[in-house]
Parts: sequence; structure tokens; C-alpha cells
Amino acid sequence: MLQNKLKEFLSSKNMTSFGLSKLAGLSPTTTRKIYVDPLYLPSPEVLEKLCLSLDCTPNDILEIKGRLDTNRVVSSGVF
Repeated sequence: MLQNKLKEFLSSKNMTSFGLSKLAGLSPTTTRKIYVDPLYLPSPEVLEKLCLSLDCTPNDILEIKGRLDTNRVVSSGVF
């Protein structure tokens, strides 16, 4: 499952979601939503603004949690 880790990343930089909103030119509501909800995924445009503002890559903000269940069989309905 893809999750955001913005809260941890900002904590390591001693920055608040409000400070990020000013730096990135985003609304405080947008940055707060991403900050408080690890399951919320920002749009590509917002992710780009975050990365450019924080001088980081998407890998610094997003991560894959858990494992893919390869034992699960999914039928496509095509024979």
C-alpha cells in the first residue's frame, strides 16, 4: 500500500505543515490534509511542488508499506 510520510519528513526538518504551505505556495488545508493522513496521496502537481520546495524526491515523501500477496489468484474472466 502506498502511503505518504510527510509528517516524519517535516519533523526531521523541524518544519510544520503551515510553514510548508507558505514555502510551497499551497493552501494550509492541502498541506495539513497530507500531513495528518498517511493514506492521503497528493496529486502529481502537489507532489512536484512539495519536492521542489523541500529539495527532495518523491521517495522522501512516499513509501510502500506492506507486501504484495503473490499467493492470491485473481481471475480475469478470460479463458
